[in-house]
Amino acid sequence: MNSLKTLVAAVAVSAAFAGAAQAGELDYPAADTSASTLTRAQVVADLKLARDEGLVATTEQGDVYAARSTSTQVTRAQVRQELSSARAAGLESTGELDYPPVAG
Repeated sequence: MNSLKTLVAAVAVSAAFAGAAQAGELDYPAADTSASTLTRAQVVADLKLARDEGLVATTEQGDVYAARSTSTQVTRAQVRQELSSARAAGLESTGELDYPPVAG
């Protein structure tokens, strides 16, 4: 009976320490305590300027936002002709299920 009490006490103590071990640090990562030197209006103006110049990153890899072209060099009929030629040659890719490309 004495060994049972010892076992129960050991399990209770280890359970108490297991909860504390998983808690970790309460302030990880540490809170940023630096004060900003810019006003909100300055930050908004800087962001607008960066967007206008195409410098705002939009992906996790940091790829910059590409400026859109307002004009094109080919007509819609030319694009349709290229598509039908690619389909006829079996070069159209439609997704992962089509790898490797299958003619047809």
